[in-house]
Amino acid sequence: MKRSSHFLNLPRLEAFVAICEEGSLSRASERLCIAQPALSSMMHKMESDLNVKILDRHSKGSSPTSEGEILLKNAYDILGMAEFTLEEIGSISQEPSGEVSIGLPAATSMALAVPLIKHLSQTLPKVQLKVVEAFSGYLWDWLGNGDLDIAICFDRLTCTEVICQPLCFEELFLVGRADLMPENQPVMTQCQIQNYPLILPSRRHGIRHKAENYAAMNGGLKVIMEIDASAHLVQLVSSGEGFGLLAKCAVMEELRENKVKAIPLQPRISREISIGVRRAKANSPVVKRVISEINDVAQQLFANGEWPILCNSIK
Repeated sequence: MKRSSHFLNLPRLEAFVAICEEGSLSRASERLCIAQPALSSMMHKMESDLNVKILDRHSKGSSPTSEGEILLKNAYDILGMAEFTLEEIGSISQEPSGEVSIGLPAATSMALAVPLIKHLSQTLPKVQLKVVEAFSGYLWDWLGNGDLDIAICFDRLTCTEVICQPLCFEELFLVGRADLMPENQPVMTQCQIQNYPLILPSRRHGIRHKAENYAAMNGGLKVIMEIDASAHLVQLVSSGEGFGLLAKCAVMEELRENKVKAIPLQPRISREISIGVRRAKANSPVVKRVISEINDVAQQLFANGEWPILCNSIK
């Protein structure tokens, strides 16, 4: 124990994680309020004690070596366990409390946000929620660098910084203003979709890559506008400025009011939805409880049709 605690003391691990996440000693120095020479000295000391190189220093900053990647993954667990041991000790015989930040993709937010917030305010009244809505690409970055504790993710796998728990599969549709969509057409083929001018998010986001790969063998897509603002995208589609590739949950109100029509694609496009949790927060009792509540709310929304899905990942 003495040997490991000497080599892997918590301040050094925290500094190492900050450098890896920020990509440079200078940005990590600002984040931790530790002078850069002192930070550099801590890393050299750790490398000397471990007798391995854990950071590659280069012109663009610093990144972990293969040995450093192993250390980084376990550093999240070590730091998380230390933090949550104190949290658990302090919360004995008390209701779960603390601040939890949750990221929701704009489309998913239309179905999940209000029911989830209402539910959590009743079941976890002492938990302070911070709910952020954005496109999934941004949420994934924020989850990885520690700005979020939990986020709903599309087509993501567990990695060093984030653990993903599968939730469901969701289908994407060609969506357009109702009077501009073809009548009596049950599906939209890969060839036919080329004829529809599309409004899509930028290539930063997974749905754009999924759509382009889908149509690549049949001449590609006709993209007339890029917009990374879901509410505006839906408004433009429903007003007839173009067409979108959207999940039904993003346009539930517009579908109910017959403003838009959604036609399934053939072959279909689907995406896996997961609950992503920052690895350093995965053992937190309050974060675990919030994830459990998210699952409960989602299952209820699936069951009553308020969140249309292709299939449920939870058996």
